[in-house]
Amino acid sequence: MAVYCPKCNYKLRVRDWRQECPQCGVNILYYGIEDSLRKEADEAEYHHAMAQPKYDRLKFSLIGHPLSIVRLALGLLPIVAMLLPMGKVHYVLPFGETDKTVNLVSIITRLTGDTDIGLLPKLFSSGVIGRGMIFYAAALAALVLTALIALIGFFFLCLSCSPHGMQRNLGFPIAGICTATLSFVSWCLCVNALNAALPGVFSGSVNPLAFLGAVLCFGAMIAVNLIYKSKNIQVKYKDVSELLLPYDERPSTLQKKTQQGA
Repeated sequence: MAVYCPKCNYKLRVRDWRQECPQCGVNILYYGIEDSLRKEADEAEYHHAMAQPKYDRLKFSLIGHPLSIVRLALGLLPIVAMLLPMGKVHYVLPFGETDKTVNLVSIITRLTGDTDIGLLPKLFSSGVIGRGMIFYAAALAALVLTALIALIGFFFLCLSCSPHGMQRNLGFPIAGICTATLSFVSWCLCVNALNAALPGVFSGSVNPLAFLGAVLCFGAMIAVNLIYKSKNIQVKYKDVSELLLPYDERPSTLQKKTQQGA
């Protein structure tokens, strides 16, 4: 229990057990609670007003304009393109023949399976398949990098309306085109080198449509972002400037008090 009355500063005694002050009659327990609640509400509304522009930019980046929706839909298409068959390999072992289709899923499954990646650098020095293995490693690295660029670029699409958002939206697809092209060229060189080094044992082919699909998807993202920039589309912000003012100083509050006084 309080020692003094919060209103009249009356010193309370042991026998003053009621909630009301015996001097001024105010309810000691609930005195000033409306002001405390109003202050907490003001602080909550102030933080909301400060965060509202960030929310508006996030929403506009995703669904605020038809081009934003198109850009978002294009974001994952490069990954879908890399799920297409990138080529086929056929090799003859002492106890049988094997045919395999190569795509992003099969490569990741092989890398995370029982394959000993540590053997790959040792194959680089092989006089027979060393050149092909170097191109194979380059193709794998470029392909994984392309997938990472697509995923990271898709994440940053949510921040398109933030500072440097347009630079990121253009930079990631350009980098994706470069890595996808590098992967395609490396795969072609790898298959040609192994076909020449292991005739009758290994044969492979490359499907350019998978790589071309990824490049076209990245190119479409660049085109959409350039159109977006050329139209100079602006974010639509919700006006919450009133919430930055104390409650008693807000125009709506003053207007309400004026109407009540009239």
